[in-house]
Amino acid sequence: MPSRPPVLVAAFVLSVLGAIAVAVAPFLPAVRADAGPVGAALGAATLVAVAAALAVPVGAVNLARRPGPLAGIRAGALLAGAGFVALGAALLDVALFTDALDADRLELFRPLTAAGLTAGPGAGVVLAGHLAAVGAGVLGAVAVRRLGADPAHVPGEDGPVGVRVGAPAATAVAVAALVAAGALLAPPFVSDDPVLLGPGVLDATTATAIGSLAAAVAVVLTATWALVTGSPAAATGLVAGAGLGALGILGPRLAAGLTGERLAPSPGAAVGVVAAVALVAAAVALPRLVARSVRAAGPVPRAVTSVPAMLRRHVTAGVAGIATGVVATAGALLPTLSVPAGAPAPDLPATRLLLAAGLLVLALSVWLLLSEFAAPLRPAVAVPVVAVVTAAGAVLQSWVLATDLPGVGAGPGAWLAGAAILGAAATGVLVVLAGGAERDGIDTSVERIAGPVVRAVGAAAALVAGAGVLLPVQPGAGSVLGYPWGYDVWGRVLLAVAVVAAVLVAARSRPARGGVLLLGAAASVALYAASWLLVRSPEQEPVNGVLTLPAILGVVFLLAAAWLTIREENP
Repeated sequence: MPSRPPVLVAAFVLSVLGAIAVAVAPFLPAVRADAGPVGAALGAATLVAVAAALAVPVGAVNLARRPGPLAGIRAGALLAGAGFVALGAALLDVALFTDALDADRLELFRPLTAAGLTAGPGAGVVLAGHLAAVGAGVLGAVAVRRLGADPAHVPGEDGPVGVRVGAPAATAVAVAALVAAGALLAPPFVSDDPVLLGPGVLDATTATAIGSLAAAVAVVLTATWALVTGSPAAATGLVAGAGLGALGILGPRLAAGLTGERLAPSPGAAVGVVAAVALVAAAVALPRLVARSVRAAGPVPRAVTSVPAMLRRHVTAGVAGIATGVVATAGALLPTLSVPAGAPAPDLPATRLLLAAGLLVLALSVWLLLSEFAAPLRPAVAVPVVAVVTAAGAVLQSWVLATDLPGVGAGPGAWLAGAAILGAAATGVLVVLAGGAERDGIDTSVERIAGPVVRAVGAAAALVAGAGVLLPVQPGAGSVLGYPWGYDVWGRVLLAVAVVAAVLVAARSRPARGGVLLLGAAASVALYAASWLLVRSPEQEPVNGVLTLPAILGVVFLLAAAWLTIREENP
């Protein structure tokens, strides 16, 4: 193996140790109770889990053995991508200690009865293995950063990978990541076994739900990082790592379902495995696609070649945002419920929030179609599209509660609310890709970090606004303290995460872009605070109005952070 940085060598060691632990764990008692003999389902799931765990270090070492510094970047990025997803897998392992019966880990054990189970040594070993993989991922990311910091290590790199490979390839990677992420939230298998329920994330235990969500978010963020980075070598490793990480979770589920032992594969697991394999295949194809784009571009200067691509990205994101806004608005105006003939359709106040969020995204997305306004205003769309998900989640939760009534079903508004969530996810990815295209031609060698005052105000904004969004300001809304969460609570959690992420990104962005990003976050939080009035009903309680105060204060902090950020560019 060529000489590699010590941090990369340490990442290799942790990855190998973690993979060995994950591979050995199925052969140790995972629970201290009768978990049944090794059947076809357990054997198939174990085989796939072992193969997926060993594939990451084997692939990383094989990449690192090749000559040249780019090989080290690919290897480190592979460990980073897989390690980020392994964080979700480690959280899934926690379910073995909190509620092993409902952990649904058929690669480790299959319970025979509904009697209580306690974790055994196998549970501790697999958790340690996944935590080692997380550590390897962190060290791999550090190695990528160090190798990429020297321009001599990354020759010929010119602009975001998502722009250089072309819209079809970038879209394919983004869609595959979203599908794999959705599969991680779906039921793991279809079961006729009364002991194995196999619920999706909404009905799962707390540890399983949080682990599934963390893994899903990691897949999407890793793929996004790959598309916006300027290094094809890093993009290759990241996409492959995300695919292998998702395959390590989804593969055993599909393998167990295919055995037929009172189990059947769930559509989510089957589609998710296909998406994970597609990510690995895309990683193999990325270097050739980038090389082809370089040959096609010829000696044209970088700034000239990037402008058309940047405009296309903005227009694509704008069209997606407009479509999402239209769908959300239509979903708010059309009946959410189908009721028996002659019965009056109930008024669902949550649709008013969806209407406001849809109109906000629609108004902001129009500016992305205008070249002179697209780049400056593009960051403002990022958080409001998450607000659409939050509002749509509240509508869907109202539908879930209403369907307990006889003869009540989903109306066209409910279906469009669900479609708005998918549109918002696609718009968010396209907005990020457009931001990557803007970086083409900009000197990013010097990292920008906001001043201490801006960071302090931003931290306060993230804390207060995030907490304010989590509070239930609408009558009948669910609480984050009560689990399982409904669609409305999941939507609020996503908005809180988006607000915190916006503050963190703004601190390292160009001041003008960071300020606009914070303004978009402030508008989204303000919209949530205003939902107390938008959904006003006879059941409204004064406490709901009091709970809006943290969100209102968070808006003030976000506006202050935005003003201070913009001032740093023009002091």
